[in-house]
Amino acid sequence: MIFSFQYLISYPQLKKNPNLIKKKSFNCCSFNLNSIENSKIKKNFVLFESKAESYDDQEATTISTLINNKEEERDRMFDTILQELSAIQQNAPRKVAILGTRHFSFLHQQIVELLTYANVLVGNHIFTSGGAVSGTNAAVIRGALRAEKPDLLTVVLPQSLKKQPPDVRDLLEKVQNVIEMSENDDLPLDVASRLCNSDILSRCEHLISFAFHDSIVVLEAAREAKSLNKLVTLLYLD
Repeated sequence: MIFSFQYLISYPQLKKNPNLIKKKSFNCCSFNLNSIENSKIKKNFVLFESKAESYDDQEATTISTLINNKEEERDRMFDTILQELSAIQQNAPRKVAILGTRHFSFLHQQIVELLTYANVLVGNHIFTSGGAVSGTNAAVIRGALRAEKPDLLTVVLPQSLKKQPPDVRDLLEKVQNVIEMSENDDLPLDVASRLCNSDILSRCEHLISFAFHDSIVVLEAAREAKSLNKLVTLLYLD
């Protein structure tokens, strides 16, 4: 089974300058899930710059440097994901928690679904929580369900099922193992989420987190996992 992604990004900074255009074509990963071994990774970056006479060279250099820094950050994230994919079969079976931000791009949702799908295929038990349908945890659920091994997915909710958004409740109807922490219904969501994450960490051996630098609750879970001597993979989205 071969998977590949195409990634096209435009930066807001460039929209202000119609003569400076950046295109990025990223075939981020191509690998065979039958052996979970990375095949050749193709990364093609093309930066087209045309400078009008009215633009100062120094300004163009600053923008170009900013773009390069963003590229390096994304490269590191994708490299980490590819390392995770290559290590999945070697360490299976194990208990893996995948948690993250409530909102992120469609591309990142696809990557999380693929990563989860690969984990379940090799027999890893996946733990996650609830949240927005466009978030990390919902992508984890979709990826695990696609693998058609319902016993290898456990969703721990910070509060009762009724507290989840309607579209997430529809998704959770397909999940065999759902644990509700209804005792937290009267607590603020961030407090209930911290308690839920601690419960999930007590059940797993490895935590994979997708976060922005201001994702306070997710980053706290990663620090807690490290203090518990869990294996932690933290992926920043910004």
